[in-house]
Amino acid sequence: MRTEIPTRARPTTFGTRGVPVGQRFLFAERRRAALTVLGVTAALLLVLVLRGIFAGAIDQVTHYIRTSAAEVFISQDGVKTMHMSASALPPDTAAQIRAVAGVAWVSPIGFASGSVSGPQGRQLSYLIGYDIGSGRGGPTELVTGRTPGAGEAIVDEQAAEGLGVGLGDTVTVLGARLQVVGLSTGGSSITNTTVFVAQPEFAKIRGGPPSYLLVGAESAADASTVADRIREAVPAVTVQTREEFTASEARIVTDMSADLLRLMSTIGLLIALAVIALGLMTATLNRIREYAVLKALGATTSRLAGSVTVQVLWTVALSSLLATFLAQLLSRVLPQLAPAVTISITSAALTQTPLGALAVGLLAALWPLRRIATLDAATAFRETR
Repeated sequence: MRTEIPTRARPTTFGTRGVPVGQRFLFAERRRAALTVLGVTAALLLVLVLRGIFAGAIDQVTHYIRTSAAEVFISQDGVKTMHMSASALPPDTAAQIRAVAGVAWVSPIGFASGSVSGPQGRQLSYLIGYDIGSGRGGPTELVTGRTPGAGEAIVDEQAAEGLGVGLGDTVTVLGARLQVVGLSTGGSSITNTTVFVAQPEFAKIRGGPPSYLLVGAESAADASTVADRIREAVPAVTVQTREEFTASEARIVTDMSADLLRLMSTIGLLIALAVIALGLMTATLNRIREYAVLKALGATTSRLAGSVTVQVLWTVALSSLLATFLAQLLSRVLPQLAPAVTISITSAALTQTPLGALAVGLLAALWPLRRIATLDAATAFRETR
């Protein structure tokens, strides 16, 4: 005859401090718990790094736009990006835009795609010609050197190192030999770099009308309002705010790398899910005898599931904290070892990745309990023998 155990005696906790069963089981064997946590950490770190590399690539590609002093960008009608694009504006466009209410300044730039070569190699490059008087449209930060003049250029320091050049050396850009008089930063990505020259030098190398116009809004004017006014005054061009231009640039890069990104993400996600599921399922299976004893002593299935849930929560929480720390560490160390690779850990990744791990972990960890859930107390006790 089955004797009902009083509610206060149900084995939901152990010890005088009321430590939950799941937490007690997790830390009872520290070596096994450490291996489980490390396994889940490795899986989470893999996902965070893959997502971080792609986010970092987007940051690199959009760096010039995001750090520009311009709040509105003007390009040829139908052209919404710089990456893999060519734009040419009518010569009188700048004068028309200067007359628009709320516009503080307009600065034209020349833009062309090509390559830059030096003694140690060649890289894909964007050539930008800017007004050296105002500095608008030029490099965000000049690490060393000065602004360029005739026959001179500013090269990104990361690209300069790869090309084997420094101040005073010569590079070839779009067929023109230029002397390096300055080194900038933030202009290189995994795919290409950026070279800056004065507007007259760009006209000599490439010729043609301005490619883009950078527009600054008056301090009291809203950038979106100014952009709308420009669209009404000059309808035959593409007008975008900095945020819109950045989003367009990021979107085309994403579309171009969609297949590779999807493959990398899918492989990484499958590996991570498999590791998480296997680790947490094994953790439950290793304790299946203990759970059977609790079942025999009168613990309900919901209480057993609650214990497993606590164990999964602790495992995912500890693993997430460790994976986040390691991912942040890598985001700082890796660029020192491989400057072309940037890892950007976003808040979305830090939220979505642990939640996904928690969902998979709960499913995998609770699955072994389905067998015990269907047993009566006597049969469950025999399962432990």
